[in-house]
Amino acid sequence: MTAQSPDLERQWAAEKRDFVGDHRDELADERDVAGALRDMTADARERALDQRERELVAREAALGLSGGAAEAAHRDEARLSRRVARQEREGSGVERRAAAGARDEATDRRLEAAPTTGLATAFATIAEQLYAADTYEAVLLRIAETAVSTVAGCEMASVTVNESGALRTASTTDIAASAVDQAQFEAQEGPCLNAVETPVVYAKSFPDARWPTLASRPSDLGAQSAASFRMGAAKPDTAQTEGSLNAYGIEADAFSLEAQQIGLILAAHASMAAGAARQRDALEDLADNLHKALLTRDVIGQAKGILMERHRLTPEGAFDILRHASSVLNEKLHAVALDLAETGELNTRPHS
Repeated sequence: MTAQSPDLERQWAAEKRDFVGDHRDELADERDVAGALRDMTADARERALDQRERELVAREAALGLSGGAAEAAHRDEARLSRRVARQEREGSGVERRAAAGARDEATDRRLEAAPTTGLATAFATIAEQLYAADTYEAVLLRIAETAVSTVAGCEMASVTVNESGALRTASTTDIAASAVDQAQFEAQEGPCLNAVETPVVYAKSFPDARWPTLASRPSDLGAQSAASFRMGAAKPDTAQTEGSLNAYGIEADAFSLEAQQIGLILAAHASMAAGAARQRDALEDLADNLHKALLTRDVIGQAKGILMERHRLTPEGAFDILRHASSVLNEKLHAVALDLAETGELNTRPHS
């Protein structure tokens, strides 16, 4: 293979340096998103506590009850503590936004110092397409498809992911690629397994002395050469997919050094996109669960209010009645409370 020109080497070095900077900024952005999510969750929880306290105070006033000066002081202290915590979170949010602005400025300076090349433009388009995928599974499929269209020599590709210590093929562009993956899983050796720990693993042809048990099975299945690229970061707490992007060629030594470098950058982009999709799915699930929890709390509160007013009960006494009915009817507490809130009647007879 011919040596690269000095200009091309300098271009590659500049692009790699910029890529490292962008990658570092993406990790920082992910940390900011996680911090903002924690703050949103804490704010929602504290708003629920404030609302709960207001409801209790109103109920006590309606029933002519009073918790006394000590209890009132305790509530005031708790509200003050929550207010201080909210102010601290707001301060942290301001700091995160300022840091994000500084990162954006640094990115702009890098772009001004090194005008966008054709390769950078191509990867910007690839990144946009990956992040635009609707689901985690869709991102993984786009990763494999992008490898075929971007990495020279790649005729078929797959993405293998490590879940609880076991590898599986999560997406593929060809059934033969899945079969080559499976052969490596069964042999417990091969480039896709090694790539979980190594950035790039290249097999010019099969059999390869590094994997004697695997032997020539990939060639028998249609893959004469393979280049596997690590997906995932060294730090386990980053929101990235751990596994490998596997490019398979139908000819021996199908992947040049340049193709391997492009595959390595693609795998890094892909890992971040897949991690973002997985985190997005998790955030949507969290939002749904939080919404359901708030609805459940409101329904139970309405049912307790009905029982408290009708039978002159304390909040604890009303809740005990709901819990008893739930046990007798063998239904969830929320279902019992919803039926009471809708009908005004508490059914305590089991269904025949």
